Amino acid sequence: MTTYVLHGGQTKIKSEDNEQFYGHFTDLVLKDRVKILLCYWAREKDNWVELFEKDKLFIKAQTKKKVDVILIDTIESLRNGLKDADVLYVSGGEENLLRPYMSQLGFLKDALKDKVYLGSSMGAFMVSTYYVLSFTSQDVGKVYSGLGLIPYNSLCHWNVEKYKNKKIAMLKEKNSQTPILLIEEQRFEKIII
Repeated sequence: MTTYVLHGGQTKIKSEDNEQFYGHFTDLVLKDRVKILLCYWAREKDNWVELFEKDKLFIKAQTKKKVDVILIDTIESLRNGLKDADVLYVSGGEENLLRPYMSQLGFLKDALKDKVYLGSSMGAFMVSTYYVLSFTSQDVGKVYSGLGLIPYNSLCHWNVEKYKNKKIAMLKEKNSQTPILLIEEQRFEKIII
């Protein structure tokens, strides 16, 4: 079974929910030493190391376990890293930056078996069946395909979303049989499949 922890966005804001989210990087793994892969493909490459260092601090602040935290920069490093990693985190960011990687991630479903996947915003969208982006009026008319690793369509940043009814209708029109996850910023949903 795979545990998916999907965050609605704004992970860096200090809150009890975000602390609990970062705690799940280690508390869902039944080992004293946890190997964690961090992926920032939805962000500009120039920012990856800075984001990695910040997230590493947040993770370590929420655990007493020993952690090995590794920055994933290529599909091959992800494929190889998942062979013995316990956790994969995919951060939020921009759809257009993550999209080029998605067609190469068909191996993820099997590679994540018995592991923990954490995704924030775009990272949550990525594993969904379908999703509609938040915040941008120019994308209001588009439904995107995710990898379909979870049997849900997703809408993140739900508490600040301006086009709620329209986006729900779009997802229902595209795929009426699949339930929709509505995830607020700083909140998360845990799904075990």
